[in-house]
Amino acid sequence: MEYLQEWQKIHLAEPLWLFLLLVIPIILWIQNKGDIKDSTLLFPALSRIKKSLTNKTDYSQVILKSLRCFVLVFLTLTLARPQFDRSTSSVVSSGVDIVLAIDLSASMLALDMSEDQKAEITRLDVVKGVIKDFVSKRKHDRIGLVAFSVDPYLVSALTLDKEHLQKNIDRLRVGLTHQTGTNIGSALAEGINRLRTLESKSKILILLTDGKDEPPPPHSPLIYAEGAKNDNIKIYTIAVGTATRTRTYLFDQRSRDLMRYGNGKPVVQVADYPVDKEILQKISTTTNAHFYEAKNKSELSSIYNEIDRLEKTEVELNVNMIFEELFQWPLALSLVLIFLEFILAKTIFLRIP
Repeated sequence: MEYLQEWQKIHLAEPLWLFLLLVIPIILWIQNKGDIKDSTLLFPALSRIKKSLTNKTDYSQVILKSLRCFVLVFLTLTLARPQFDRSTSSVVSSGVDIVLAIDLSASMLALDMSEDQKAEITRLDVVKGVIKDFVSKRKHDRIGLVAFSVDPYLVSALTLDKEHLQKNIDRLRVGLTHQTGTNIGSALAEGINRLRTLESKSKILILLTDGKDEPPPPHSPLIYAEGAKNDNIKIYTIAVGTATRTRTYLFDQRSRDLMRYGNGKPVVQVADYPVDKEILQKISTTTNAHFYEAKNKSELSSIYNEIDRLEKTEVELNVNMIFEELFQWPLALSLVLIFLEFILAKTIFLRIP
């Protein structure tokens, strides 16, 4: 992979010279016709002599003509001026700081967002795939990751290191926070605290959940939404799931894993998972953002794509342009091949005119 990335940094400063490559076959054809015609005129018996020659002579001419062909190719590449791009760039200012808050309550094990009944996946697996795609698009934005159930858990502080963030997204699983309830307010508090003191042009919190506060919290999530508004933080809220009653895996509190039958297969049952859409709507409205509903992967992807489009800002880049010339390499190869052809033509491949 590293070698491929290095090759991608090589480009041609004068690529139009490559059109000369189209002329090379014509030159070789004319040369070949001329050799046959001249030899036949000067030596009428040449055709009979050539028929008596061994395959070695024919093979030698193929080698010599191939060398000439490569000489022309490398000379053409020399004229095209290959260069190695050693330019560097650094972000002077980044537009958006983003915190992703992901619900890890037991209801995220529901199977209603599976696209294939033969290969069922949980709501959480769908969410992880979509947010990884979202993160990959925000190359110059700092992104943090908060998981929550009853209490919030900082999975990753805000960072520009997207590879590190992708690995932390893979870590998300039900039971990571050691609880299975839902406290939306605690997630908001954690996300807001990570954003409020920053001086970025735009600060947003994207909260994704499939339920409602359970057990009931001491404070309404709207209190935190008001605080976010005062700190110029937008809160986008997303409710996921097709319905309140759905098939789901069961979570085993003792093993911190899926509950399984004796044969190892996970236990599946039908459960009710109501979602408080009203409170999610009020949270987003309070902070001048939007509330969304996603019933499948396609809808969820569209939501994150819309947020990506809405929260675009200009990014200043400091670019240092450095190009290393590489034309000397094809030129050197051309000279070596010319010398090699000359030596071979005057020695072991010397032929009768």
